[in-house]
Amino acid sequence: MKLLYLLIVKYKEVIKINNIEVLESQLRQVFASVVWTHKIQEKQADRYLRKYKLLEFIKVTLSAITSSGIFAAIFVDNKWLKIITAIISGASLFITTYYKSYDLKSLQKQHKKSAIELLELREDLVSVLCDIKIDKYNEDELTKKRDELLKRKIKIAKCTLDPDEEAVKEASDNLKKRQDNTYSDDEIDSYLPKLARKNK
Repeated sequence: MKLLYLLIVKYKEVIKINNIEVLESQLRQVFASVVWTHKIQEKQADRYLRKYKLLEFIKVTLSAITSSGIFAAIFVDNKWLKIITAIISGASLFITTYYKSYDLKSLQKQHKKSAIELLELREDLVSVLCDIKIDKYNEDELTKKRDELLKRKIKIAKCTLDPDEEAVKEASDNLKKRQDNTYSDDEIDSYLPKLARKNK
């Protein structure tokens, strides 16, 4: 009878360990997804900032050239000078109109905000994955923690703007090429501290 009791206890312990491994596996996938999305949002923010700075530089340059052209046209009666000044003035007007239609600075800030929120979530996931390695959680505690993290991820996703293809490509180049939303243990391990890795 005692042997049967010990076998049942041992069986329950094995099931418990397996359940924690399943939860850990899910959290590892969530972690990899967050790493990926964070990098995309970062790259998109960088792209908008670069575009904003470039257009700002062009706008200032065109404004200076237009002012010089108008000033020169007053004193020099040259048809080509007036045509070139009008074209440059039109280009400057186009950029100003583009600014009003697409608020690049605001878009950059929104993507940056999402990237920071994802970074915080990523670090929390790393902490939980490390805590699993030191047996901090029982199955119920880990399930509750997992649910909290998933709710946060969904909340962030609802407020995250869609990136363009170029931002995704840049993120992919930085994190190496991958397929769909599945990640190998080695790929996930490459993002984690050594002691939190599955394959040491």
